[in-house]
Amino acid sequence: MLPRKIWHASGALIVLVYRGFDVPRPVGATILLGITTGLLVLDLLRPRWPALQDLFRRKLSLILDEKDLRGLNGSTLYFGGCGLAVALFREDPASAGVLALALGDPAAAIVGSSVRSPRWGRVSLAGSAACLVAATLAARVFVPWPVAIVGGAAATLLEALAGKKLDNLAIPLATALAISLIF
Repeated sequence: MLPRKIWHASGALIVLVYRGFDVPRPVGATILLGITTGLLVLDLLRPRWPALQDLFRRKLSLILDEKDLRGLNGSTLYFGGCGLAVALFREDPASAGVLALALGDPAAAIVGSSVRSPRWGRVSLAGSAACLVAATLAARVFVPWPVAIVGGAAATLLEALAGKKLDNLAIPLATALAISLIF
């Protein structure tokens, strides 16, 4: 699980490149959505080409979950969510959404699977608390505290409700939307 969560957290590099190199929004969105398109093509081809599916399984086994071998894999939705956030929202809300995904979702998984706590739906309260803290701190890099808390809450809610793969799409969009509505 740890290599997969490190891969997930490496999505913070998207924000580092996007903001650190002052990449214009349309260029950043085009790159991210281009990566999404390439991954989508691979997702559609894998079931039709067993050799490609086998290569996918062998080379990416450390960061794959069994659910990634069927349908769209989590990385396709991850890049899609990040690309749509960058395309649809201003820099600060989009960056907060991408960073909330990169840090909040893995924090929820690591703490949720390590700390025994009551569950609400499919997630644990401890995991949700970790997501809230991590996503809020991530958003705080770009927006003031009260706004960051709203963004962190949106990320946490979608992490709990969206499902294991769809949260990669939903978290950056929900976080950026919540922040955009009040900031």
